[in-house]
Amino acid sequence: MSAIRSSLKSLRHRVAAGYVRRRLQRPTYTLISDDCWAGRLYGEYEMPCTSPFVSMGFTPCEYITVLELMREPGALDILEVSAHLWGYPILHTRHARLFGQHYKTAEDFIRKFERRRRLIDWETLRIKIDLGRRKYQPEDITRWNALRLPNSVAFHPDTPHYREAKIHHGIAVPDWIEDGSHMFQRSCRVFDVIGWLNHGVPRQSRFAGLVHRLLFDHG
Repeated sequence: MSAIRSSLKSLRHRVAAGYVRRRLQRPTYTLISDDCWAGRLYGEYEMPCTSPFVSMGFTPCEYITVLELMREPGALDILEVSAHLWGYPILHTRHARLFGQHYKTAEDFIRKFERRRRLIDWETLRIKIDLGRRKYQPEDITRWNALRLPNSVAFHPDTPHYREAKIHHGIAVPDWIEDGSHMFQRSCRVFDVIGWLNHGVPRQSRFAGLVHRLLFDHG
């Protein structure tokens, strides 16, 4: 039975990889997200990582400021390095603190951040935010809507509070959860992530969600 399961897993992986190759218009994209979502997407789709904003976190208000101003000259320069009370490194830039909770040393964080920063492709930049996270305030939704960023997606719980806010590029996730890694699977069940990567406009799609469940969903 274990050999059969292994064979089926291998077949599923090959079919999934072929599906991604056929549908994606580019080999990779530069992704930025406010949690683990972007890292999960790079991993699941086996895309080369061209974003410095993986394996790290932001405070919500600073994240929106980064989205607004990150193209300024020097906006991503590291100005200072400190340590969190829990021991992981923090990089300070002009507009935000970058929390390296998945890095053991500041040196490793800096090295990977600077290397990936040089790989940023602004033409393929895709932005993800999850406005359902508890630290986002009503004023953050207002700021997000005012920016009207292209090539973006904003996840949120499927409740009247968020629907009435008319969130820019909003996608309601019925089984929304705080955890960003789990939200990757849940969000991809309700919208066409590859279509969004290709064209920058998020669209809900039951068919794309079904394909994701069959090829990528781990439960």
